Amino acid sequence: MTAEARDGGGTTAVGTALAEHLGAPVRATLIATSGSSGTVTRLTLIGDHALLVIQVIAERDGETFLAPGAELRFATADQLWPALTAALPPFEALRAPASAVPGPALGSTPSTGPVVDRAELVRLLDDEQANLQVSVEAWGDSDAPEVVWPRLWSVVDGRLLDVRTDDGAVAPVERPAGSVAAELQWALVGAVDATTPEPGTGAEGEARQ
Repeated sequence: MTAEARDGGGTTAVGTALAEHLGAPVRATLIATSGSSGTVTRLTLIGDHALLVIQVIAERDGETFLAPGAELRFATADQLWPALTAALPPFEALRAPASAVPGPALGSTPSTGPVVDRAELVRLLDDEQANLQVSVEAWGDSDAPEVVWPRLWSVVDGRLLDVRTDDGAVAPVERPAGSVAAELQWALVGAVDATTPEPGTGAEGEARQ
């Protein structure tokens, strides 16, 4: 199927869709693990249409690898989060929708959980139940993404930690359930904006933030 897409789509509707998404301007990768299992999800977005390519992370004889085959899911932007959640570890902290986040609107100062000593949060990472690496990319005409929004999330004792660094040191912050969906939505909107030409400027007038 991948070869068919690279050859221009072949004669099937799925092959044609895959071919269209190979050069999508908005792309994301989500790597989710919990214990010895996990998934790698590659997301591409063209207009209101998203394609998810989901592969299972397997372990055998002490080695980790991507299992053969992949699951394809097509979704509109409104259906995107429900389509993604089944590929995430079964923790409400990760799977909750953006609407679960209390407080300010999307794109404003992120909501945080209870104020907890940073050293305590770092210690909690040793008992991690699941983690999720997210990278959203805005692609133009170059061979590399022009803007990248990276994020690392961790679930410990059912609590969601936004894992960042401060002067090279791990600096986790507790966040409310729904923050993963909200941050992904915000990053995708940013990627769409970054790859959409400004009115009247043509193909060379893409917005650069």
